[in-house]
Amino acid sequence: MTFQRLSKLALDEDLKTRLSRSPLKTVKDVLSLSPLEVMNLLHMSAAECKLFMDHLYNVCVPKHLTAFDLSQDEDKNSFRLGNTVLDTLLHGGLQSGTLTEFAGSAGAGKTQWCLYLAVLAVTPKKHRSRNITAIYIDTESAFRPERIVEIISSKYPELTSNISKYLSMINLYQPKTISSLNDILESLEVIAVEKDVGVVIVDSVASLARKEIMCDSSQSIIARTNQLASWAAKLKCIAQQLNICVVVTNQVTTRLVKEAPQVTEEMQGVDGEEDELNTGSRERTFSYHVIPALGNTWTHCVTTRLILQFTNSEVRQTVRDSILIRDQIQVFIK
Repeated sequence: MTFQRLSKLALDEDLKTRLSRSPLKTVKDVLSLSPLEVMNLLHMSAAECKLFMDHLYNVCVPKHLTAFDLSQDEDKNSFRLGNTVLDTLLHGGLQSGTLTEFAGSAGAGKTQWCLYLAVLAVTPKKHRSRNITAIYIDTESAFRPERIVEIISSKYPELTSNISKYLSMINLYQPKTISSLNDILESLEVIAVEKDVGVVIVDSVASLARKEIMCDSSQSIIARTNQLASWAAKLKCIAQQLNICVVVTNQVTTRLVKEAPQVTEEMQGVDGEEDELNTGSRERTFSYHVIPALGNTWTHCVTTRLILQFTNSEVRQTVRDSILIRDQIQVFIK
């Protein structure tokens, strides 16, 4: 919430005018300063400054909820995927107000999931009282409208006469640089409200970060970490403020893991136990683990992570929190 823009808050016009003339743009900008610095910048009295900063602190504090309220919200605000196993595992589907990540290697089905989610958002559902639109941010130029047509024709043949209508409800953005993605995210909240958006899809969040910011020095690592944290904060803020579902895709990378040393035959005594006087050596082995990219900082920003992987040439797996679901994705996304 600290990244929320001050211009969007319910403040009096005089204060908004003073803020517009100052370098303060977000809640974090104000709360990072001392009360005296805020008073000098905005020409406030001590009492006015206290009221203003107290209001900003209240904006940052999550609203009070009971466990019952939370369970009711999960049932009411879930974005159902149309698959019983996944919806049950996810307590009704993808949760509104949260950041969900699909991670996997190339060809594992991340973009297919994104296209499928866009279709789910714009097509009518019995449990939904109104039609919503989708925002699709495509950083890899992988979006294909003909694939949307194929999914609708296969899953909802009764809706094929209105395919052009559903295609027009998917608002596509294709940023090519970090700067252009930042511009889109800055205006995303206003666009989402104007277009009655129910889901925001970013495919993929890793592409531009890994392309433009090479982690070849400590400074570049810090720069990429800060950029990713900024994106995550904006996306989570939009999800929570508008109570919509935000979905991102992520690539994978490999990590070298040192395993426990193995005892060689030369180190074992007559009884098979390690011989303290033997001059043999331990063999250290290493293994490669495939993990989602972008590091630990990004990992802690994600609410729910779904990992896609292959079991063979036809069947894919979806894994959440080490619980394995075998499901042929093409059965319901073909």
